[in-house]
Amino acid sequence: MTILSERILTAGPTISDLEVEYGVDAVKNGWNSNWGSYIHAFEKEFAAYIGVNYALATSSCTGAMHLTLLAAGIGPGDEVIVPELTWIATASAVVYVGATPVFCDVDPVSWTMLPESFEKCITPRTKAVMPVHLYGHSCDMDPILALAKKHNLFVLEDSAQSVGAEYKGRKTGSMGDAAAFSFQGAKALVTGEGGMMVTNSRELYERTVFKGDHGRSPNKVLYNIEIGHKYKMSNVQAAIGLAQIQRVQEIIDRKIEIFKWYESRLKDIDVLQLNGQKPWAKNIYWMSSIILSDKLPIERDAFIAELLKRNIDSRPIFYPISDFPMFERRDNPNAYHIGLRGINLPSGHHRTEEEVDYICHHIRDIVGGGTRQFKLGGWLDTRERITATLEQVKTSPAATHTLPITRDGKPVGSLVPVTAATLDDADDIARLQHWRDAHQEWFPSRTQVTFEGTKRWTENALLKTRDRVLFFVCDAAGKKIGHIGLFRFDYHTQACELDNVIRGESGAAGLMRDASAALMGWAKEALGIRTFYLRVFSDNRKACALYEALGFEEIRRDPMIEKRKSNGDTYWTESLLSPYTPVGRYFVTMKKQA
Repeated sequence: MTILSERILTAGPTISDLEVEYGVDAVKNGWNSNWGSYIHAFEKEFAAYIGVNYALATSSCTGAMHLTLLAAGIGPGDEVIVPELTWIATASAVVYVGATPVFCDVDPVSWTMLPESFEKCITPRTKAVMPVHLYGHSCDMDPILALAKKHNLFVLEDSAQSVGAEYKGRKTGSMGDAAAFSFQGAKALVTGEGGMMVTNSRELYERTVFKGDHGRSPNKVLYNIEIGHKYKMSNVQAAIGLAQIQRVQEIIDRKIEIFKWYESRLKDIDVLQLNGQKPWAKNIYWMSSIILSDKLPIERDAFIAELLKRNIDSRPIFYPISDFPMFERRDNPNAYHIGLRGINLPSGHHRTEEEVDYICHHIRDIVGGGTRQFKLGGWLDTRERITATLEQVKTSPAATHTLPITRDGKPVGSLVPVTAATLDDADDIARLQHWRDAHQEWFPSRTQVTFEGTKRWTENALLKTRDRVLFFVCDAAGKKIGHIGLFRFDYHTQACELDNVIRGESGAAGLMRDASAALMGWAKEALGIRTFYLRVFSDNRKACALYEALGFEEIRRDPMIEKRKSNGDTYWTESLLSPYTPVGRYFVTMKKQA
């Protein structure tokens, strides 16, 4: 049975050139009079997407909920009904204002607030309800809103995980008195950390803005008339958020696609329950998840541990909140079953169908559901084949994988791999130290090079890095005159970068060119590489000539400006400042088809 050598992670965002463009612009121009340009644009577009009048960007969803409860006048002596199954932030915001969270049960299919249980929790002290649209599925809002209206309760939708989800055609976050969203790094839309409060009430919006700005007087500069809080989002974060909301449909569609892959592979296993979708809902499947049946003897944590052995990351569905020691335990059987038997599967935007195939194969194996025909294909197969080959090169005796260098069919030298044994060879480490130090001007940064530092670099940045390999270049007499390597593999396109073509000693004219050709020939045959890239400074004319002679063509050049640090080290960075900033040199990217 195949076990991947690299872990498949649970979450991960999608970042495009648009986020980079807006983010860079915010860094360069989003200050002083433009301090809020992206914040206001993000708020406006987000409000329009949800279908509400007002939106306030905050530093977190927790902050948005806290401010909203404060603005609504919820406080000590009040009770707020919260579903048992949610992240603790929902309950924490209630505690922050001095109120008491009361936990109700959840629906066994949608995993969201059960209206019948909510109704049973209402008392004369109940002042608000916080339905949570969990994992991208909306709550059954009509009966919840009807009960809230009947008992005069404030409705704050916790929409942290449900951007784009719908209830009977209405977006989550548009139905209550207010709502809060999250843009934390694992969510569907991200700003790193961040949140958004939305509402149709101008009075509530203005009060929330006031409480979130330290209770500052609107009529007197820097004069505060109440104790408030600071939950502001930065302009740079908002720039990323603006790009994300402009790509929201693409992002949501990808989440749904990933869930459909899981569903098609696991729906026939009766001891597993996947995310449901009620007829009135549009689930965005923020996290594709499974609930283990009580008939399955393995415990949830043991199941997660078994997945981890197979390099599949996962995490438990949220624990029932009343199980925590800060609260009194409630009798909410659905929430306890889901919260103690549920698992979030890898659901990041960059997950592929092949990865889901691998994950589901192992899930079926663990539960005894029968393994379907499974074969690594595409880039997964490429990754495993390449990394396994590189590992053999780095761990075997150097002679095992020494490559000949030829010219016109005649041997002129050899490529000897840097291996684990190199760490114990003081002469080789000293060579690498000397060559690295002597060629610092051709690297993006110059730092002090020491013997011990070079040894650490060889061990950690080279030998322990899965997609990197380095060879000594030896002349016909066996003298080591430089090194050359491969790194930054792209397994989808079967491409990599030619790494550190360094000529450290004199003699053997043309040998580095021949060595580069030999290494690329090996990479093509042994690793299946189709495209080679490299990066070089434009003023390194000897290297540029060598690469052009090998058939590389320039495809991009980035302007670089020199910046000196106080310790004397020199760093070359891309010019992201004024277009009139003098350019010190260019970092050129070149490409060659194998």
